[in-house]
Amino acid sequence: MKQLIVILAVFLVCTGLLVAQDSEQQQQDSIARVIVTVLNSVRNDPASFIPAIDRYRNHVRSFTKDPKALDIAVKEIKQRLKKERPLPLLNFQGALYSAAIDMAKDITQYGTIGHIAHDGSDPLVRVKRYGQMGSLGEAITYGHMTPELIIASFLVDEGTPSRGHRENLLNPTYTMVGVAIGSHPTYGRSCVVVLGTP
Repeated sequence: MKQLIVILAVFLVCTGLLVAQDSEQQQQDSIARVIVTVLNSVRNDPASFIPAIDRYRNHVRSFTKDPKALDIAVKEIKQRLKKERPLPLLNFQGALYSAAIDMAKDITQYGTIGHIAHDGSDPLVRVKRYGQMGSLGEAITYGHMTPELIIASFLVDEGTPSRGHRENLLNPTYTMVGVAIGSHPTYGRSCVVVLGTP
């Protein structure tokens, strides 16, 4: 009888953990869906996101170490969004989503910064585990808590001289996307966006 109680207790604890993990994954997937919606809104009507860029600037200006770089990047993206024509909307794609999940888990577990995972894989290797893409791009950000701030951080991209995240999100050839949310031991939330073409 005592063994049965112990087994039952272990079962209940494990079930509780699984439910908590499922609930957390559902919450992260829900945030990811909103991020895709915001991104598609930007691609559909680029100029409509300019007020969000201003809100991002005001938020980041309070803690950035390089306000000049922030202001330059903000000016650039606002000018681009004013001129940018509508871009094709992005459709959810399973291989890209799975690759994004893998990287988000790596960030959560190892505190990874950048696009090379703890196992040495790059975005191309991660996507190839699940399918083939014609071309792809990956964008990762850390610390931003809302979908609007996440998308704005990619578009402003003040910390990336090439503006690679901006270029990926506004690339007209990309038609598919996978998004995953994770955590980071230093910066809190992380977001991985993988974009591709068939």
